[in-house]
Amino acid sequence: MITVDEIADLVRAEMRGKSPRKSNMDKKTSIDELGLSSLQLATIVFTLEEEHGIEVDPARAAGVRTLGDLAGLGNEALASAPR
Repeated sequence: MITVDEIADLVRAEMRGKSPRKSNMDKKTSIDELGLSSLQLATIVFTLEEEHGIEVDPARAAGVRTLGDLAGLGNEALASAPR
């Protein structure tokens, strides 16, 4: 299961030591609030795919607005991944 905490850790790693605009992250935290670029978001999605052996629909990934959305999208991909 992909958690919001896991996503938050990936955000922190992607920001490479820079503090995200919002330090207290939860499922309602928006991608825009964090100051993530589309490239940074794509990198986070690629990391999730590699770590969990999933494929996330790029069109749906581009539409995520919150950390909760991203965790949900990852979990949908996990549920439909071949075992």
